[in-house]
Amino acid sequence: MHFYCHEVVQRWISPDGKVTDMALLRGFTFCYCDVWALCSAMEIRPHNSLYDDVVARSCAYPKMRVLPQLRRNGFKGDFHGISPVRLFKALLSDPRIETLMKGGEIEVMKHFLFNARTADECWASYLIAKRHKYLIDNFSMWCDYLRMLNKLGQDLRNPKNICPEDFMAAHDNATRKIETIHEKERAEQRRRWEIERREREQQRQLQREKDAEDFIANKSKFFGLVITDEEIIIKVLESIDEYYSEGKAQNICVFGSEYYKKADTLILSARIGGEIIETVEVDLRTLKVVQCHGKYNQDTEYHERIIDLVNKNANLIRERMKVA
Repeated sequence: MHFYCHEVVQRWISPDGKVTDMALLRGFTFCYCDVWALCSAMEIRPHNSLYDDVVARSCAYPKMRVLPQLRRNGFKGDFHGISPVRLFKALLSDPRIETLMKGGEIEVMKHFLFNARTADECWASYLIAKRHKYLIDNFSMWCDYLRMLNKLGQDLRNPKNICPEDFMAAHDNATRKIETIHEKERAEQRRRWEIERREREQQRQLQREKDAEDFIANKSKFFGLVITDEEIIIKVLESIDEYYSEGKAQNICVFGSEYYKKADTLILSARIGGEIIETVEVDLRTLKVVQCHGKYNQDTEYHERIIDLVNKNANLIRERMKVA
């Protein structure tokens, strides 16, 4: 078995905490972080989270030389489970991390280091609590408590608020207040949704009424029109409800595509013994059958017969148009 070591990444950190990455080229892959072009040049590259992964999965060589500024800012050789680059960058650029490192408050430092937003929100309160020698048993829960106080409009610089004698009781009380606020917000949201739903339903109802009025105005002159050869009876659909029933019975889009709104279209239903055989569309400009289909848009054995019957009786439709 042969082992070898090849340098693929260098990470340079300036005294102000700025990180510059030098690395080899890397092959395109989604599954591995070690597909490197080993013959490529070590050059400055744009920052890539891959470099963080390489360092995070590696061990730090125990013998090292570091910037004097790092010693000055509290580093004593222990990384405390943090990747060297991340810790060094924070120590050189974030006075809060420096303060915590020097004070030996490692767990608080790690929490703030991995939760930058929490550090921004809670740092001032933490200093006040520390100044009052307040013991924080669960730092993560205490930060959650501060966020709840902030939502409740409480002063996060008031020791009475942030340093309760019975922390769990204060935490639970704040939780209940937040839940009450959220429930009121949810109730208000439900109320708005109901108002919006009613408004939408009202608009739909008004639109349905308008559609019905327009349909009657445009098509009522054809109501009662029947074409028959004694076996097949072809009648005009006389309401939007009939369009719906026809479409549902035949599994066609005569209702869904709103044929009742088409001014130059007349829809008829061809039936035998009350059973729908085919649905017929007539173009009122040419008085010709545009389409004629049965269930699932399939033609039946009566297809040609129905078309011929309608076309031969186009004069009946024309007479209704003249009366109007």
